[in-house]
Amino acid sequence: MKVNVTQFMRPNGRQVLRELEISDGCISQYKAIGECKARLTAEQLMSGEVSQTIECENFDYDIILTPGSDFDENKCALEKMILRFDKESCQTMQEAEDAGH
Repeated sequence: MKVNVTQFMRPNGRQVLRELEISDGCISQYKAIGECKARLTAEQLMSGEVSQTIECENFDYDIILTPGSDFDENKCALEKMILRFDKESCQTMQEAEDAGH
């Protein structure tokens, strides 16, 4: 399945929407991320590492860092992050964040 990942580009953080093919085992969790109005983001840091995030409107739900040089390693790490996503936990965090604003 193809999923959307927003990539932040240097030098000014311009956002570019990319498509990435992920394993079918991630589909239901990816849909849950969307149901929480969250998105996947990626950015190559100045160190060369890649930061990948499940980003909600006011906070980052989850983040992983990978060395950045191996596409398959980055994709595998992203899939693991998608699979560990917990919709109820995210919704609870969103409610707490909304109550604080």
